[in-house]
Amino acid sequence: MAVYITGDTHGQLDSFDREYILKNIKPGDKLIICGDFGFIWHDASLSAGKKADDIMLNFLAEKPYEILFCEGNHENFNELFKYPVIEIYGGKVHKIRENIYHLMRGEVFNIEENTFFVMGGAYSIDKGVRQEGVSWWKKELPDDAEYKNAISHIKENHYKIDYIISHTCPSEIIKVMMNHYPDVHDAELTGFLDYILYEVDFRHWYFGHWHIDKDETYNIAGKEKMFSSLYSNVKKVN
Repeated sequence: MAVYITGDTHGQLDSFDREYILKNIKPGDKLIICGDFGFIWHDASLSAGKKADDIMLNFLAEKPYEILFCEGNHENFNELFKYPVIEIYGGKVHKIRENIYHLMRGEVFNIEENTFFVMGGAYSIDKGVRQEGVSWWKKELPDDAEYKNAISHIKENHYKIDYIISHTCPSEIIKVMMNHYPDVHDAELTGFLDYILYEVDFRHWYFGHWHIDKDETYNIAGKEKMFSSLYSNVKKVN
């Protein structure tokens, strides 16, 4: 079975009607989303919104492939973290539906004979125009336990991972690939991703967040490393 990776879906069902997905993804394949899944959005107290979320999730549950996602910054973490925690592919996930799983921060997954390190989250630069508990939630950035969990799993894998999945990216990549200066509010996370960048031997790093489709190769610590910023593009893992 094949593994595919794409960018933010933001609760839009038509994200799954992208031509590449319709033409290529077969039953039993896996589709990984690099954050801002967005289909778990309304608090349980907002019954109409919660019902709409459930209708869309039930629709996605009918897809013949698995949907795996790391969290972005635009997620309802209060509701997301209520789902049961189970272990699949050697790592912890929140089980959303029979074929939909949230890949938890700092975990390493063995999928189709490849290892995937996952570190979701990012800072919302639009936080000022959002409302806490309605369109913004505090848990958008990792906490100390999640960083420690990540380091523990990296060590267990002897600092060697096939693929990195994140929402934002290392500060060095923000500068050279995204042509932005890293936001100071995001410094702890992007700085930690810099640590991963230089300390971990990996083949390809995939991330979302920036709403740009772009592929670049950089020399990192003497080795050529591939990076993909994904928005609407879909990549097949080789």
